[in-house]
Amino acid sequence: MTGPFRSRWTRIVAFLAVLALVLLASRFDTGVSPIAPDPPVDEYPDLFVGKGICPSRADPLENGRRSEEFARLREDRYVYDPRDGIRAVLHYQEAESCYRAAGYEFGVHQAKRAASRLTAQVRTDYAAARLNLLNALERERWSVALSEIRRLLLLTDHIGRNEYVEWLNEITGRVAVKASAAS
Repeated sequence: MTGPFRSRWTRIVAFLAVLALVLLASRFDTGVSPIAPDPPVDEYPDLFVGKGICPSRADPLENGRRSEEFARLREDRYVYDPRDGIRAVLHYQEAESCYRAAGYEFGVHQAKRAASRLTAQVRTDYAAARLNLLNALERERWSVALSEIRRLLLLTDHIGRNEYVEWLNEITGRVAVKASAAS
């Protein structure tokens, strides 16, 4: 053999150096890392955990009517701000509680029906947004993913600390960077 690898020890040292570099490279993987750690798919929070309680001040019937009116106003704004859908349901539940305290059965059933209908709509939209987010991340459609993250953060705004909400906050920046780079 001619060249720099003539001696057996030189070849062994070169082989060990290459092996060490390969092990070091595999240890510090410099490949593209995924945009986000695996999402807590089954760990998303329920949006409606509490019940509306009628305020003790003033007349319960008047409080119920006021809460129901607030609920309708918030429900109309739901298409523009997802937080308003959550607030509307809480107002409907509060109206139901007030109507019950006032003994106004028709109002109880009306508020309960409205709350159930809107709750189903918001939960359906919430499930669709979660699914759309996972699909967008999988297909690397960053602007769609960013839009769904924002929608989910608005829907879960009232929840506070939660593993799913923290995951959404964690991936927002990385997805925003990818979305701006893609456009």
